[in-house]
Amino acid sequence: MFLQRVLRSGLMTRDQLVVSMRALPRVLWNEPETIAQHLVDRGELNRFQANQLLRGEYTGLVLGPFQILEPIGKGGIAVVYLARDSRTGEKVAVKAFRPTNSVKDTRALARFQREMELSRKLDHTNIAYTYEVGCSNGIHYLAMEYVEGRSLSRLVLEEGPLSVGRCARLFVEVASALEHAHSRGLIHRDIKPSNIMVSSEDHAKVLDFGLALVKGEQEIPELIGGEGYAVGTIDYMPPEQAVNAAKVDERSDLYSLGCTMYFALTGSPPFPTGTKLEKIRKHQKERPVPLMKLRPDVPADFSAIVAKLMAKRPSARYQSARVVEKKLRAWVDLP
Repeated sequence: MFLQRVLRSGLMTRDQLVVSMRALPRVLWNEPETIAQHLVDRGELNRFQANQLLRGEYTGLVLGPFQILEPIGKGGIAVVYLARDSRTGEKVAVKAFRPTNSVKDTRALARFQREMELSRKLDHTNIAYTYEVGCSNGIHYLAMEYVEGRSLSRLVLEEGPLSVGRCARLFVEVASALEHAHSRGLIHRDIKPSNIMVSSEDHAKVLDFGLALVKGEQEIPELIGGEGYAVGTIDYMPPEQAVNAAKVDERSDLYSLGCTMYFALTGSPPFPTGTKLEKIRKHQKERPVPLMKLRPDVPADFSAIVAKLMAKRPSARYQSARVVEKKLRAWVDLP
């Protein structure tokens, strides 16, 4: 039974399995755990794959040309796995969604398919590149660049708030990525610390365009949001997005960018306490604790950039990501 699962998974061919089993005494061929450990020891399977097979799970371990190695993240509607491209041997990140027949999952699938389509519009060094999209055994997947590193949220949690110079350098790259997306007609709508990866070389990569809006798109409330439909993450959501998620523009991403910079410099979102409704009201009506009060070492002029990004009215913010990029460049890698 276990051997059948190995073959059905697609992780090994019959010939490969025959060769491997010849190296194991036949008396042990009816012991699934022993066989699994044998295949792990030979490098034919890894521990995650072996455990899945021992539990009876064999679908989804191979998606198209990609062998799933281990889970590395989980979002609202999908799981992200580290995988290996069987054609090149390179590691990739595979975002996979296995829908059911529920109405909720039908909507989620529509959003996932939308992300698969929109991801093809983007090609920028600071946006995780999408290699391929597809569907295998009923599982929809998106294979993208694997960024070895940590999310900004994890980085700050583990190392503490960023210096001004490092913050400026990373957010120059994020602003550049947003300018590219905006030039292609996409509004991200979910810029936040967990959607920014910081690579092992200390460069920023923007992730997850699953909630992106196409400028000029006809409103479809259940898919892209609208009046009465909240879309995004409350801690970093611009005031206008909470009112109508379909009536936003580039400046809405800049508000979220400002909130994310606030987090990077303080270790906390602008309004860390309260219910969801209370936080929405704070974003609309209140000012956060001044950055300079929490970080006296941050120069007033740099604090002013963050404050302008977080202006309540879009017209009071910077009007493009390109302008933000230019403003931040003057601060790159200063102490």
